[in-house]
This record gives sequence, C-alpha cells and structure tokens, in this order.
Amino acid sequence: MKKWGAAMLALIALSATAEDIVIGQSVALSGPTADIGRDMRDGALAVFARANASNALGRPIQLITLDNANDRKRATENTQLLLDKHKALALFGYSSATASLDALPLVGKQHMLFFAPFSGAMDIRNHPSVYTVRASYQDEAAKIIASKREVGAVKSVVLYYDDEVGRSNHDAVVAAFASAGLAKPQGVAIKRGAPLDRAGVTALLKDAPHYVFVTTQHPPVADYLRISNEIGNNVPVAALSFVNPDELAEGVGGAARGTVVAQVMPSPTAASHASRPVVKECADALRALNGAALNYTSLESCIAAKALVVALKKAGPKVTRESLLSTMGTLGHVDLNGFTLNYAGGNRHGSNWVDLAILSRGNRFVH
Repeated sequence: MKKWGAAMLALIALSATAEDIVIGQSVALSGPTADIGRDMRDGALAVFARANASNALGRPIQLITLDNANDRKRATENTQLLLDKHKALALFGYSSATASLDALPLVGKQHMLFFAPFSGAMDIRNHPSVYTVRASYQDEAAKIIASKREVGAVKSVVLYYDDEVGRSNHDAVVAAFASAGLAKPQGVAIKRGAPLDRAGVTALLKDAPHYVFVTTQHPPVADYLRISNEIGNNVPVAALSFVNPDELAEGVGGAARGTVVAQVMPSPTAASHASRPVVKECADALRALNGAALNYTSLESCIAAKALVVALKKAGPKVTRESLLSTMGTLGHVDLNGFTLNYAGGNRHGSNWVDLAILSRGNRFVH
C-alpha cells in the first residue's frame, strides 16, 4: 500500500475553503492499527475525488482526517478541532467505538450527523445522531455461532478488552449465545494496547473450548495464534470484523489457518465484480487515487462515502449540519450498485448483512 506522508496530510487539512463541504474524520494513522486508519481515509478520499472531478455536488468535498493514534483522549481532541476549527458539516468513519464515544455528546449538542463509524458496538449505535452502513457485533456473533454450531462447536471462550467498549462487545457476544440457546461462554479480559502473553493464552484454553471468540483488534489475535502454535494447542479462532483479515494473513501466516473472521462487506476480490459492480467501482477509484489494492476496510469506507454523497445530493446546496442529519432519516432504500442500504421507517442502521471468511491454504481468505 502506498503510504501518504505528513506533508500530504497537512496539505489535505489546510486546503479546505469556506465554499467546501468539510467532512471530519478521526482515525489511527500511527501505531499498530495505522493500516486500518489509512484504508478508512483512502477509501473515502477515492470517492470524494471522483465526486469532485465530476462536480457532483456543485461544491468540492474536503475530507479532513486527523490522527488519533488509537488513543481515546486524542480522538476527543480531534473531534473538538474538527467541529470548532474546521467547521465540519458531519463526522465520518471514526476508527472505533472507543474513538467515537466522547464525540457523541458533542454531535448531539450540534444536531449533526455521525456517519459510518468503523464499529458494530451497541454503545454507539443507540445514539440518534449515529447512522451506520454495517451490521452490529451481535449480528456478527449470531452468524459465527450458527456456523460453528453446524460442525458441533458450541463451547467457546471470549477474549475482550477490559474497558467500557470491550465489556459492551463481550456482552453482545454473550447475548448472541443466549439467543441461540447455548451456555454462557467464559471470558478473558486484557488491557487495550497490551500484548496477550502466555498466561493469557493459558487462561483462554484452560476449559478446553471448541474455539476462541475474539472481540479485540488484530494484535492480540496474532499473539494468541503465535503462542498457541508454539505450545501445540491450536484451538481455532473466530473473530469479529474489526480484525483485518489481510493483515492477519500477512502477519501470522500458516498459524492462522482455519481462522474465521466475520465480514460486514462483500469480498473486495475480482470475483465479486460481476455480481456487485460497486466493488469494481471502488477498486478502480482507489487505484486511481494512490495505486492501492482494495481490501475490506477500504471497501467499507468507499461504500460509506458513496452513501454520504447520496445524502449530500438530497440535502441540496444549502445543506447544514442539522439538515444533513434530517435528510439521512429520509433516504429510504439506497442501492449502491450491488450493495443496498436501508434507512426506511426510522431505521438508522443501513445493513445487517454478515458473511464469514476462513483462512485457507495459501494464506487466502475464502467464503
């Protein structure tokens, strides 16, 4: 992937004018999840660049992306800057529930849109300013549980972060087990940002689970797979969609074989192009922007940006923070050429579509 330097980011941030439609974003552009943040930024930039080239809105869209380094305090500071200094019309594509939580009271006070956070956490989905393009973590968990149950795997242990968002994600998974009529799984909590060590892996495996259900980001998954492989106790992993499957395949290799990752977007590979033309559109737009190959993260951001352009068109040339939020509630069914979102009847969550990918031979995720 082509990585944009600080000078380019500064140019993007400083180029907005009073005539521009400013969209604010806070993601990790540094630290262990920086690849996800860059993909979230670039997938949207690819769409906005094409919209600007065609003068689709009569005014240019400017995406201002600030680095939160996966730190909640910095994310909050970024939100204040985006609202007060950059006068963002809407906030878009925040990198996680942790980065989003403290923004919600601020957007609520402004009666403005908080669109397409990269999270299925219930803690943020219940806020009236939040509209999403992806399924919830409980939707993902239900799909994983049903798939595992088909092969007789019903006993699990949940790995989660020991903080507000992590416990909420743990509870979503537990609720999905209860809905399936299965016993409550045991849980093992780790500190956000801390590595998973051998003691943590031992705790996960002590009751002989059929699989480890992971609700964390990619690094603890890689730690678990490496250590469990070293000790010869390869209990498989099933993970929520926040784990980047491409990063997992590249970073862990053969030790990750058999890992299941829930997906809330269609496959970004060429095989999806015929049935879902939006995938090819996003792949072409991203390639034109920076030469990068499309992946799940940049595809999600691309689809979200396309939906936002639809809302901006409907809101009209005199769009305000409040009118854009109101417009989102009137979009109804949005067909993005192969991926459909539904905001009809007061629904703020555009999709509950979930698929599962499994790492097979040759370090490839297949469906």
